[in-house]
Amino acid sequence: MNDIKISRVSWLESFVLKTKTKENFSQLTTFVTIVICSFLLILSAKIKVDLYPVPMTLQPLAVLMISMLCGRNISVAAVSLYLFQGMIGIPVFAYGGGLPYLLGPTGGFLFGFLFSSIIIGEFADRGWGKTLHKSIFAMLIGMLVIYCCGILQLSILKGFDFAIINGLQPFIIGDFYKLILAALLLPQIWKFAK
Repeated sequence: MNDIKISRVSWLESFVLKTKTKENFSQLTTFVTIVICSFLLILSAKIKVDLYPVPMTLQPLAVLMISMLCGRNISVAAVSLYLFQGMIGIPVFAYGGGLPYLLGPTGGFLFGFLFSSIIIGEFADRGWGKTLHKSIFAMLIGMLVIYCCGILQLSILKGFDFAIINGLQPFIIGDFYKLILAALLLPQIWKFAK
Protein backbone atom coordinates (compact mmCIF):
# COMPACT_ATOMS: atom_id res chain seq x y z
CA MET A 1 0.00 0.00 0.00
CA ASN A 2 2.65 2.52 1.07
CA ASP A 3 5.57 2.25 -1.34
CA ILE A 4 7.57 5.23 -0.03
CA LYS A 5 11.07 4.08 0.90
CA ILE A 6 12.59 5.66 3.95
CA SER A 7 16.35 5.41 4.13
CA ARG A 8 18.19 6.69 7.16
CA VAL A 9 21.47 6.54 5.20
CA SER A 10 23.07 9.97 5.01
CA TRP A 11 25.21 11.39 2.24
CA LEU A 12 28.28 10.85 4.38
CA GLU A 13 27.36 7.21 4.97
CA SER A 14 26.81 6.72 1.24
CA PHE A 15 30.16 8.30 0.48
CA VAL A 16 32.14 6.40 3.13
CA LEU A 17 30.46 3.03 2.87
CA LYS A 18 29.85 2.80 -0.90
CA THR A 19 28.79 -0.88 -1.13
CA LYS A 20 29.10 -1.84 2.52
CA THR A 21 26.19 -2.27 4.89
CA LYS A 22 24.91 0.43 7.22
CA GLU A 23 26.03 -1.57 10.24
CA ASN A 24 29.63 -0.77 9.30
CA PHE A 25 28.98 2.92 9.94
CA SER A 26 29.96 3.01 13.58
CA GLN A 27 28.37 4.95 16.39
CA LEU A 28 31.65 6.79 16.78
CA THR A 29 31.47 7.99 13.17
CA THR A 30 27.86 9.08 13.70
CA PHE A 31 28.91 11.00 16.82
CA VAL A 32 31.79 12.66 14.96
CA THR A 33 29.42 13.62 12.15
CA ILE A 34 27.02 15.21 14.65
CA VAL A 35 29.86 17.18 16.27
CA ILE A 36 31.17 18.36 12.88
CA CYS A 37 27.68 19.46 11.78
CA SER A 38 27.22 21.30 15.08
CA PHE A 39 30.56 23.02 14.51
CA LEU A 40 29.41 24.05 11.02
CA LEU A 41 26.34 25.64 12.61
CA ILE A 42 28.61 27.58 14.98
CA LEU A 43 30.75 28.79 12.07
CA SER A 44 27.69 29.76 10.06
CA ALA A 45 26.41 31.81 13.01
CA LYS A 46 29.62 33.82 13.12
CA ILE A 47 29.39 34.76 9.42
CA LYS A 48 26.84 37.52 9.78
CA VAL A 49 25.54 40.86 8.66
CA ASP A 50 24.55 42.96 11.65
CA LEU A 51 20.86 43.79 11.50
CA TYR A 52 18.58 44.69 14.40
CA PRO A 53 17.23 42.69 16.19
CA VAL A 54 18.00 39.56 14.14
CA PRO A 55 21.36 39.27 12.36
CA MET A 56 21.57 37.80 8.87
CA THR A 57 23.74 34.68 9.07
CA LEU A 58 24.55 31.61 7.01
CA GLN A 59 22.74 29.40 9.51
CA PRO A 60 19.66 28.77 7.35
CA LEU A 61 21.92 27.52 4.55
CA ALA A 62 23.81 25.30 7.03
CA VAL A 63 20.58 23.86 8.45
CA LEU A 64 19.22 23.16 4.96
CA MET A 65 22.40 21.46 3.78
CA ILE A 66 22.96 19.45 6.97
CA SER A 67 19.35 18.26 7.04
CA MET A 68 19.27 17.27 3.38
CA LEU A 69 22.66 15.57 3.43
CA CYS A 70 22.53 13.85 6.81
CA GLY A 71 18.86 13.01 7.20
CA ARG A 72 16.60 13.42 10.18
CA ASN A 73 18.49 11.64 12.94
CA ILE A 74 21.91 13.22 12.49
CA SER A 75 20.60 16.69 11.64
CA VAL A 76 18.25 16.80 14.64
CA ALA A 77 21.07 15.61 16.90
CA ALA A 78 23.46 18.23 15.46
CA VAL A 79 21.00 21.12 15.83
CA SER A 80 20.07 19.92 19.33
CA LEU A 81 23.73 19.80 20.32
CA TYR A 82 24.21 23.30 18.93
CA LEU A 83 21.21 24.65 20.86
CA PHE A 84 22.32 22.88 24.04
CA GLN A 85 25.79 24.41 23.78
CA GLY A 86 24.26 27.84 23.44
CA MET A 87 21.74 27.25 26.20
CA ILE A 88 24.44 26.41 28.76
CA GLY A 89 26.27 29.62 27.93
CA ILE A 90 28.86 28.68 25.32
CA PRO A 91 28.97 31.63 22.86
CA VAL A 92 27.92 29.65 19.79
CA PHE A 93 25.13 31.97 18.63
CA ALA A 94 25.71 35.04 16.49
CA TYR A 95 26.14 37.30 19.53
CA GLY A 96 26.95 34.94 22.39
CA GLY A 97 25.03 32.31 24.30
CA GLY A 98 22.95 31.55 27.35
CA LEU A 99 19.33 30.76 28.09
CA PRO A 100 18.24 34.45 27.94
CA TYR A 101 19.52 34.52 24.34
CA LEU A 102 17.07 31.76 23.41
CA LEU A 103 14.26 33.72 25.02
CA GLY A 104 15.18 36.88 23.11
CA PRO A 105 14.34 38.13 19.62
CA THR A 106 16.37 35.49 17.76
CA GLY A 107 15.33 32.52 19.89
CA GLY A 108 12.36 31.61 17.72
CA PHE A 109 14.57 31.34 14.66
CA LEU A 110 17.00 29.12 16.57
CA PHE A 111 14.20 26.79 17.67
CA GLY A 112 12.91 26.94 14.11
CA PHE A 113 16.20 25.37 13.01
CA LEU A 114 15.36 22.33 15.14
CA PHE A 115 11.81 21.92 13.80
CA SER A 116 13.05 22.56 10.28
CA SER A 117 15.74 19.88 10.60
CA ILE A 118 13.08 17.36 11.65
CA ILE A 119 10.93 18.10 8.60
CA ILE A 120 13.69 18.52 6.03
CA GLY A 121 15.57 15.52 7.42
CA GLU A 122 12.48 13.36 7.03
CA PHE A 123 12.12 14.47 3.41
CA ALA A 124 15.82 13.72 2.89
CA ASP A 125 15.36 10.22 4.32
CA ARG A 126 12.68 9.70 1.69
CA GLY A 127 15.15 10.59 -1.08
CA TRP A 128 14.02 14.17 -1.72
CA GLY A 129 17.56 15.55 -1.71
CA LYS A 130 18.51 13.70 -4.85
CA THR A 131 16.41 15.70 -7.32
CA LEU A 132 16.30 19.45 -7.86
CA HIS A 133 12.56 20.13 -7.65
CA LYS A 134 12.01 17.93 -4.58
CA SER A 135 15.03 19.51 -2.88
CA ILE A 136 13.64 22.99 -3.46
CA PHE A 137 10.20 22.02 -2.18
CA ALA A 138 11.55 20.32 0.97
CA MET A 139 13.85 23.21 1.81
CA LEU A 140 11.14 25.79 1.09
CA ILE A 141 8.95 24.09 3.68
CA GLY A 142 11.91 24.11 6.08
CA MET A 143 12.50 27.81 5.52
CA LEU A 144 8.82 28.54 6.14
CA VAL A 145 9.04 26.65 9.44
CA ILE A 146 12.08 28.72 10.47
CA TYR A 147 10.28 31.94 9.55
CA CYS A 148 7.07 30.97 11.36
CA CYS A 149 8.90 30.08 14.59
CA GLY A 150 11.05 33.20 14.42
CA ILE A 151 8.20 35.58 13.60
CA LEU A 152 6.03 34.05 16.32
CA GLN A 153 8.56 34.66 19.09
CA LEU A 154 9.63 38.05 17.76
CA SER A 155 6.01 39.20 17.48
CA ILE A 156 5.34 38.13 21.08
CA LEU A 157 8.30 40.23 22.21
CA LYS A 158 8.03 43.23 19.86
CA GLY A 159 4.69 43.08 18.06
CA PHE A 160 3.61 41.54 14.76
CA ASP A 161 4.34 44.53 12.51
CA PHE A 162 7.82 44.89 13.99
CA ALA A 163 8.42 41.16 13.47
CA ILE A 164 7.43 41.28 9.80
CA ILE A 165 9.40 44.45 9.03
CA ASN A 166 12.56 43.50 10.95
CA GLY A 167 12.44 39.70 11.15
CA LEU A 168 11.13 38.70 7.74
CA GLN A 169 11.42 41.30 5.00
CA PRO A 170 15.21 41.84 5.17
CA PHE A 171 15.84 38.08 4.90
CA ILE A 172 13.55 36.86 2.14
CA ILE A 173 15.79 37.57 -0.87
CA GLY A 174 19.01 36.37 0.79
CA ASP A 175 17.39 33.19 2.08
CA PHE A 176 15.86 32.54 -1.33
CA TYR A 177 19.35 32.60 -2.87
CA LYS A 178 20.64 30.32 -0.10
CA LEU A 179 17.83 27.88 -0.82
CA ILE A 180 18.54 27.86 -4.57
CA LEU A 181 22.27 27.40 -3.96
CA ALA A 182 21.60 24.47 -1.62
CA ALA A 183 19.12 22.91 -4.05
CA LEU A 184 21.61 23.14 -6.94
CA LEU A 185 24.41 21.61 -4.88
CA LEU A 186 22.51 18.72 -3.32
CA PRO A 187 21.89 16.49 -6.36
CA GLN A 188 25.52 16.97 -7.42
CA ILE A 189 26.77 15.99 -3.97
CA TRP A 190 24.61 12.86 -4.00
CA LYS A 191 25.92 11.96 -7.47
CA PHE A 192 29.45 12.42 -6.18
CA ALA A 193 28.70 10.07 -3.27
CA LYS A 194 27.43 7.38 -5.63
